[in-house]
Amino acid sequence: MTALADLFLNSTGRIGRIRFLAGATCLIGVWVAVDIFLRTPGWLHALVAAPLLYGGFCILSQRLHDRGRSGWWSGPILLAFALAWPQPLTFLGWVATAALVLIAFDLAVLPGQKAFNRYGAARQSGATPG
Repeated sequence: MTALADLFLNSTGRIGRIRFLAGATCLIGVWVAVDIFLRTPGWLHALVAAPLLYGGFCILSQRLHDRGRSGWWSGPILLAFALAWPQPLTFLGWVATAALVLIAFDLAVLPGQKAFNRYGAARQSGATPG
């Protein structure tokens, strides 16, 4: 349970591609379910959206750390996600969608840094600072 809590509630440390994909898939799945079952956005929708956004921030931060980037980049990524969800309706929404495709490739396909970085050691490598 602690590994699951760390994934969704902790923005420090690093996670690999598989844990990132699993966590992001879970959050997006819950988001889709909320959109389907709560037809009218309102206070209940916002009540559910807040923890989902926090979980998204934590997962993105950890994966960005693994790629050697600041977790603060998860803010613009989540903003782009909000602009593009559920479908892009404006030019800005389409720009956000294009940016999300590039970001998804970067975070889901490209490997993290193998060596120790300012966010800690790589999970599998056992790298030490130095």
